[in-house]
Amino acid sequence: MKEFAFSPETIGNVPDPVAFLKKKAGRSDIRIVKRFIDARHKDRIKIIYRISDDYSKENNEALALPYKGKRFAGERPVIVGFGPAGMYAGLVLATYGLNPIIIEKGRKVEDRSKDVLRYKREAVLNPSSNIQFGEGGAGTFSDGKLNTGVTSGLKAYIGEKMVKYGASEEILYDSHPHVGTDKLVSVVKGIREEIISLGGEIHFEEEFLSFETDKNGCVSAVNTDKNTYKTSKVILAVGNSSRELFASVKDILGLQSKPFSVGVRIEHLREDIDKAMYGFDTALYKNICAANYKLATDTSNGNKLYTFCMCPGGEVVPSASIEETICTNGMSYSSRGGVNSNAALLIPFDPSKYSDDPLYGMNYQTALEKKAYELTGKSGKAPCVSYKELSKGAKGISHVNATYLPGISSCNLLELFSSEQIETLTEGIRLMGKKIRGFDSGDALLTAPETRSSCPVRMPRDKESCESLYLKGVFPSGEGAGYAGGIMSSAIDGIKCANCVAQSMLN
Repeated sequence: MKEFAFSPETIGNVPDPVAFLKKKAGRSDIRIVKRFIDARHKDRIKIIYRISDDYSKENNEALALPYKGKRFAGERPVIVGFGPAGMYAGLVLATYGLNPIIIEKGRKVEDRSKDVLRYKREAVLNPSSNIQFGEGGAGTFSDGKLNTGVTSGLKAYIGEKMVKYGASEEILYDSHPHVGTDKLVSVVKGIREEIISLGGEIHFEEEFLSFETDKNGCVSAVNTDKNTYKTSKVILAVGNSSRELFASVKDILGLQSKPFSVGVRIEHLREDIDKAMYGFDTALYKNICAANYKLATDTSNGNKLYTFCMCPGGEVVPSASIEETICTNGMSYSSRGGVNSNAALLIPFDPSKYSDDPLYGMNYQTALEKKAYELTGKSGKAPCVSYKELSKGAKGISHVNATYLPGISSCNLLELFSSEQIETLTEGIRLMGKKIRGFDSGDALLTAPETRSSCPVRMPRDKESCESLYLKGVFPSGEGAGYAGGIMSSAIDGIKCANCVAQSMLN
């Protein structure tokens, strides 16, 4: 392994950083393993590239497709949901020649983009096509962050497919890989077309209704609002916002409640975060991405506050999937060149402390989102305050302009969150200000609520086979099943479930 270190001035504005690195390395067949910024010393910032001494081409497909070459014998599997888990499950099954049938409640990504834009401009929500529902899942409109704590050799296979359809090769080695919402549209479309070319079917704007079972209590068909599909193998790869579906399968799949988190999006000027993290404004350098951060702190009332889904140079976006509710999320485009940077500020919430009902957490999320809608006079705007107003009750104009569309409305967040949650936010932000200078600036904006950080339920499944413990033939997968938390981990889980299905269908 070789390491090259460059100052921002040296590599920040070169026309082609990879070509520049090849020249420094003295060879053209380099394989970049990792790129990251060493910002421990603000007066000596370094951009580090690590290059492997092994320049051979890795066969990442072999890990993702261990049963390739075996023959198909039997019926077609069905996949419900076409987010990262369903998409990569579909790709694997289609590559095996199993001709999967994929059901997606939302619209194609091209049409979905129009629905999202209309919601931003006019506050008109399409409940089946929005930032939560539709081709590509919620991650399509959430920056396309690929960082995950999951260790898996499948990450390279997933990344290479994304690069094939338009993502930058940088996602294969950057320490904070992201695709960008603008590029994810073509990535999602490309994977869809590959699945179809391999014999898969994708049915958009078609909603799952129920399972049918045989005399042995195994799944025998999937009913939708348009058709019935006979099958004994179903991958249930729905998103974490599939509330109607959760309610309908609560008993048949033995749903369990799961801890999740709620909070707000905090928004600062990107330039201020860049200077606090790196000592300079990244806008000065075309090859250096806006600064990323990850923070967590314990507060005196016993609660934890942590950041999640940090979007450098991004914007806060409307993420509701139910009419007359408000829900926020964050996203960035591939350049991460926006004026502001934002992140979720979250407080853990354990529904089992309050109720034995597995849907209690889901209902709590819905109640928060409805209350937020009412707080702003049912205008479609999101509740928002500055940190100065939250912590000191001092009103004033913030130098940070909110990016949330359809707009914000000044509100008392005590009417939305409990006093304990407000105390956690107030103290936690102050403590985070000791880690990043200016994080606790009075100008920082807090837009509420952020409720969809993870799924509030889990669908119990066998650890090895991934099959439901309650209904044979169903394989709960991804974020909506409670086994993932983001694009990469969802895609990994989708591949894992697809291979469990394939193992029983190939010979």
